[in-house]
Amino acid sequence: MTLDQRQTDVLFTIVRCYIQSGLPVGSRTVARKSSLNLSPASIRNIMADLAEENFIEQPHTSAGRIPSTNGFRFYLDSKLDMEILPAEVEEKIKSALVRTGPDLSQTLSQASKLLSSISNQISLVITPSQQNIRWKHIDFIQLRAGLVMSILVMEGGMVQNKIITVDSDITADDLIKFSNYLNEHYKGKTLLQVRANIFSQIKRARKRFNNLYQEALRLARESFEPDNNRQVYVDGTHYLFQDSEFTDLPKMREVFRLLEERSKLLKILDQTLESEGLSILLGQEQDWQELSDYTVISSPYSLKGDNIGLVSIIGPTRMNYSRVIPAVDLTARILSQLFNEIFEHNTIKNMPKT
Repeated sequence: MTLDQRQTDVLFTIVRCYIQSGLPVGSRTVARKSSLNLSPASIRNIMADLAEENFIEQPHTSAGRIPSTNGFRFYLDSKLDMEILPAEVEEKIKSALVRTGPDLSQTLSQASKLLSSISNQISLVITPSQQNIRWKHIDFIQLRAGLVMSILVMEGGMVQNKIITVDSDITADDLIKFSNYLNEHYKGKTLLQVRANIFSQIKRARKRFNNLYQEALRLARESFEPDNNRQVYVDGTHYLFQDSEFTDLPKMREVFRLLEERSKLLKILDQTLESEGLSILLGQEQDWQELSDYTVISSPYSLKGDNIGLVSIIGPTRMNYSRVIPAVDLTARILSQLFNEIFEHNTIKNMPKT
């Protein structure tokens, strides 16, 4: 159904009032808040038409109405009046992320914390998929006998560190040989390609390699997490308790359980990663039982034009979209900018001198 201007104005007034108060909206309120200059009786007739077409619904026996899923979708697909975030917010995000340096985990963890504090919602940031990130070089540092730190540097200058246990008789010279061998074979390949190759090589290692290179392959395997162990940084779960309408404890437990089930959460969020830009998914549209009263807003961050990870917000369906959407979009854009600046800096630094 295509709504005429009066129906659209009434629907948008109901949506905005419901977002602000969380309460059903009556015809008198719509008559007062809208710019239509119509009587409550005329507004009721328009509301009846909207209800018949399933754009609004009556939650109980009160005279008020709330937006249905269709009503929210119509509102979100229309041109919203977005808030312009203050310049100091952008500067705050940029400076905080720059201070983390090239460490991928620290950068994405900090981005999640900042987004949650700006939006007052649950924030999620997913680490890059191995399908898109390429191996640049790896180094191993001996911390003490039997304990090594791997430093995996990826294209773009992103760094991932991990502590690995090794045989106590492995020396610093051995570690140099490991890194030289691995960098020679895997530089420029995606982590997905590296992982597949390593598993294949390990199966044949006893026939083809001596013990030294078997250990190099094992350390490489343990130096990065496979895609099914991708990290999701989650912040702001306490905001669940600040939504007055969410007093249903079983429903809240379902949301907390989902946030702890990383594989299921990744499956939900990965639906948005293929999007060209920002996406807004309503829980009821997606048949997400745990998120039936919630919306997921996501925007990818990129490197060299390829989407590599995701910035998301999970909030109540009646959240303040005009503020939350710009916050998600801004965080993703700053991450993309930061990663591309690091990449360009490393590319220029490593160019051969003429």
